[in-house]
Amino acid sequence: MRSLANLFSPPTPEKIAEKELQDMRLTLFQAERRLLEAQMQVDYYRNMIAFLEEVGTSGVEGVADRRYAITHAGTDATATPARAAPGLTTVPIVPSAA
Repeated sequence: MRSLANLFSPPTPEKIAEKELQDMRLTLFQAERRLLEAQMQVDYYRNMIAFLEEVGTSGVEGVADRRYAITHAGTDATATPARAAPGLTTVPIVPSAA
C-alpha cells in the first residue's frame, strides 16, 4: 500500500534520511552485539587455554584442589550463601571440550 502511495508522491529527502538513520542505528546495534559476543568468545577460549595448560603442568587433582581452596577460602562452614534456596544444591561448573 505504501509503495503505491510512493509512486504518486515520492518520499522527501527528510523521510529518506529518517529511514536511513533508523537502519544505520539498527546496523550499529547489531555490529556492537557481534563485537561483544566475539569478546566473550575470546575470553572463554583464553580461560580454557589457561585451564588446560594448568592441567597439563600440575595435573587434574592439583588444579581441582587449588580451585576448590580458592572458592572456599573466605567462606565459613556454618554460613549459608545469600542466594541459597531450600532443597536446591549448587552444581560446580566444569569446562567441557564442546
